Amino acid sequence: MDASTRSADLAMMHGYLKLRRSDLLGKLDGLGEYEVRRPLTASGTNLLGAR
Repeated sequence: MDASTRSADLAMMHGYLKLRRSDLLGKLDGLGEYEVRRPLTASGTNLLGAR
């Protein structure tokens, strides 16, 4: 893989991740303190960590 292809792939991936992060933040908008801090898994993962 040459440098220009790698650079284009990384730019595409970065754009995709930014879009998905924006979607997620839109879904979290308006949730209260309890909802974002409430552990959702046995490991204690919560939505606050996704922000």
